[in-house]
Order: sequence, then C-alpha cells, then structure tokens
Amino acid sequence: MPTEIGALALYRLMAWLSPGFPVGGYSYSHGIEYAVEAGLVTDGPALEAWIAEILCRGAGLIDAGLLAAAFRAAQAEDHRALLAVAERAQAWRSTAETALESEAQGAAFLAAVAAGWPDPGRDAAVAALREAGVAPAYAVAIGLAGAFAKVPADALARAYLQAFAASLVSAGVRLIPLGQSEGVRILAALEPAVERAAALAHGTDLEDLGTSAWMTEWTSMRHECQYTRLFRS
Repeated sequence: MPTEIGALALYRLMAWLSPGFPVGGYSYSHGIEYAVEAGLVTDGPALEAWIAEILCRGAGLIDAGLLAAAFRAAQAEDHRALLAVAERAQAWRSTAETALESEAQGAAFLAAVAAGWPDPGRDAAVAALREAGVAPAYAVAIGLAGAFAKVPADALARAYLQAFAASLVSAGVRLIPLGQSEGVRILAALEPAVERAAALAHGTDLEDLGTSAWMTEWTSMRHECQYTRLFRS
C-alpha cells in the first residue's frame, strides 16, 4: 500500500512535478526525436512501447533508484552518502545529451524550489554537493527536496516517473505527430510501467540496478548529429 501523504506534502508534490513547474522539461525528448526521424517510432503503439522500455529498463528505473537513495541520504542528513549518490547519477548518464537533460533540469528545479520553499537544511545539502563540484541530477534533486519536505518516498518516485512519462508522451505527440486523445490513451496505458519501475527501484539496492535500453542510448547519440532538431535531447 502507498504511504499516506499529508496535505502540505501533497501540495508540494503536485506543484513540483506539475508540467507548469519551470524545469524546462518540454525542451527534451530523451532521444525520441531521432527515433521518429529514423522511423523507429511512427505511431501511438510504438511510442507507448518505447516509453515503457525507458521507464522499466532505462533511465526511468535508474532515476527512481537514485531518487530513493538520495531521499534516504538527505533524510539522514548524510552529506557524504548524498554526494556518493550524486556522483553515481553523473556516471550513469551514457550520452552528453541525457547528462545535459538531467543536470539542467536538476539545477532549474533546485533554483525554483529555493525561491518558493526556502529550507536551510536542504540548501546546505545542495551547497555541499556544489562545493564538491557535483551538479545534482534531476532525480537526485527531487529526492533531496522531497526528504526535507517530508513527502513519502514512494509517492515521490511514482509522481516523478509519471511526470517523466508525460513529458515523453508530449514530445512524441508533437513529433510523430499524434492527436491529444491518443496522447492521453498512451499516458493511461503507461500506468503499469510506472508502477513496475517504482516497485523495482524500491525493492532493489542501487548497486544492483542497471539498464538494458540500448536503443534509447543509440538514438540519443545520433540526435547529437541530427541536422534539424526541435529538442535539446
């Protein structure tokens, strides 16, 4: 059963992972732009399957694990453990564009949260990471902020994955293109993938997590050389 969430924590969760929160998520396609260009993703079912793979075997699974680990370290106010998680997050990005996607959104998220919800403990943890020369990845930033805001870790992971999925669906709807109704259908169909990724990450040690979504990494690398691009990744 999901952990019960308080009213203030729920408000912050909905605000922070809303499409309107200023992290620039609309700028990134996670390689889907090249997948469409190459004819690998051409319709709604293909987009659904592609995103499900990202969630359950790619960056979604890894991010959920990183989020949970960052949450635990921040909750314990263990800056050394948090630094180790943030460094692992940097190492886990396999392409320059996905690293940019994660780090830029992480920086934007932390700046927005600091402006709206000041918290000395959270800001000290962020400062410790930056002093060590580590830019927190988006998932790490979410886990860190959620711990100090007392948002339950399981709710945080599911909301993060849903927002990630929604962003990729939106990119696919614009690129293929698809109608909004088809986009809604895909988002609804991805519920089991979000739940599976969240459950796998929750029940697996960070040391045992890995990816096998090689085509998404290939399309990300090819996107760097794509002649015409609408998205930054």
